Amino acid sequence: MRDDSVAEQRSVRPGLGLGRVRHGDRIVCAWYRQGDPTARLATVRGTEFDDLPELLGATNGDYAAIAQGREIAVGSGALLVPVADPRKILCIGQNYLDHVKEGGRTDGPAHPDVFVKWATSLSGPDEEIGLPPESDQIDFESELTVVIGQRCRRVPVEGVAEVIFGYTAADDGSVRDFQFHTAQRTAGKAWDSLTPIGPVVVPATELGGARPDLRIQGFLNGEQMQDDRTSNLMFGIPELIAYITTFVTLEPGDLLLTGTPAGVGLVRKPPVLLRDGDEFEVRIDGIGSLRNSYTAEKVG
Repeated sequence: MRDDSVAEQRSVRPGLGLGRVRHGDRIVCAWYRQGDPTARLATVRGTEFDDLPELLGATNGDYAAIAQGREIAVGSGALLVPVADPRKILCIGQNYLDHVKEGGRTDGPAHPDVFVKWATSLSGPDEEIGLPPESDQIDFESELTVVIGQRCRRVPVEGVAEVIFGYTAADDGSVRDFQFHTAQRTAGKAWDSLTPIGPVVVPATELGGARPDLRIQGFLNGEQMQDDRTSNLMFGIPELIAYITTFVTLEPGDLLLTGTPAGVGLVRKPPVLLRDGDEFEVRIDGIGSLRNSYTAEKVG
């Protein structure tokens, strides 16, 4: 299989990124732009991959080393969650000032508000997501998500650009009543399948590097709920990664959800929470649209 030249790899079209595609009876990583009928296999020295952690590990996070191989068709439902099995999913709360204020506070935390999820929390773009019967307080949270490109620890702020591979969109599905059972967030944040991400991971160098200024919006059934810019993060991506790598090693394919803007459903009067038949969409400049429908989960 022929690898394209490094020069060709640097000519990336807007919105083109790495995704996972169902291709026949296989799952493959591919270069894909939302809305296109085809993708190109993502290969490293002729090798194909079925998930991004292994692919990024093979290139040390250098997207110029990832070739655009042969063309494949992308039909309805073929695009899958772009990172299926990250070793770590870290998330940040209270990171846009307007979101902090809508929750009744006047200023944000002194340090990043970090919580975690697991790979079972993830869903893919256009996937139908089940609303669990244990709660009627499922909320939406549009978020820019960082995908780590190389193994790193104790990264200084000025070195963060080197360890980021790219960005994707996420909806940090939150089960609000469980979230407030205790002072810890895990019970409300790490539910199976309630965190869709996608559609693709766009290289950070195409989106402004380590401090992107991208419009981020959330739409419930077509009505705009959230609208801000990622440049308004109180803890920027360099500061977040420098802080997190103080205490944990990040690895290729690890995910960092950076926080949600104002407009979440719980604090609206009256609250606006996800119901059977709803659709929520996250739009981020240069990445595309992450759209998911919600139905009552059938248990048993």
